[in-house]
Amino acid sequence: LDDLTTRDQRMMFGILTMVHLADSKKQLDSDTELLLSIARKHLCQMATLKWQQVDGLNTVLPYGLRKINALRTLTTESTAVLIPFHTQEILQPGGIYYGQNAVSKNLLVADRKKLMNGNSFRLGVSGSGKSFSAKEEIVHLALSTDDDILILDPESEFTKLVEALGGQVVKVSATSDNHLNAMDMDAAYGNEKNPLIEKSEFILSVFEQLVGAGNLSAKEKSILDRCAADVYRDYIRSGYTGEVPTLKDMYRQLMLQPEEEARGLALSSELFINGSLNTFAQPTNVNKK
Repeated sequence: LDDLTTRDQRMMFGILTMVHLADSKKQLDSDTELLLSIARKHLCQMATLKWQQVDGLNTVLPYGLRKINALRTLTTESTAVLIPFHTQEILQPGGIYYGQNAVSKNLLVADRKKLMNGNSFRLGVSGSGKSFSAKEEIVHLALSTDDDILILDPESEFTKLVEALGGQVVKVSATSDNHLNAMDMDAAYGNEKNPLIEKSEFILSVFEQLVGAGNLSAKEKSILDRCAADVYRDYIRSGYTGEVPTLKDMYRQLMLQPEEEARGLALSSELFINGSLNTFAQPTNVNKK
């Protein structure tokens, strides 16, 4: 009763029917006694069906019928023990191979876009094949879907694979010839309702990282928001065409502001805008498509 009231269990009706065969009556009786003794050993009670062998056989066969008029009550926890299908199989049409079910030994074929949560995580010791399995999945996706595949590769493990699949390798470093404009924006940026609002929030987060997390004052945030609107004004009026502003334009706009805090922001960001780490302060020269 406590299971029903405190553990959220339910009362179920169930019956466990077993059929066993033997080559002779003597062997059958011996096996029956052995089964009964094993059941008693585990505090279970089993009984032989007298004059109901046909009904018992029909109950066991996968007809979905119960021919034995005998039931007992079980809690849901006890009933679950009797259900043999305790493994979750994943075999989805159009999916790719992810491995083998450790319990049933069946293949795992899944389309992550159809799962409730499409994220994946690879964990293993060095040399266990994490990178290889990731490359295998990338090849499957590249050859069988039109998905966009973005790889952040600090160890340069995927360069040859991307080149072999006809992809683009963008090397981001202080000495690289590739540049990504942190202020790139078009009409579809963000939620498409007001791209400037989301871009302004992004610029605030960039400068907060430059000056130190939590060190950006309310006055400095207001200055950055004002400068962002000024920098993008002509670009937005032209229908998001023409030359996209860069962080260098943001730097110049900060220097034009009358507040002393604006000059402090410009000085804090100078290394990453006009200095040697200006990779994200120049017009984008890689294919963004």
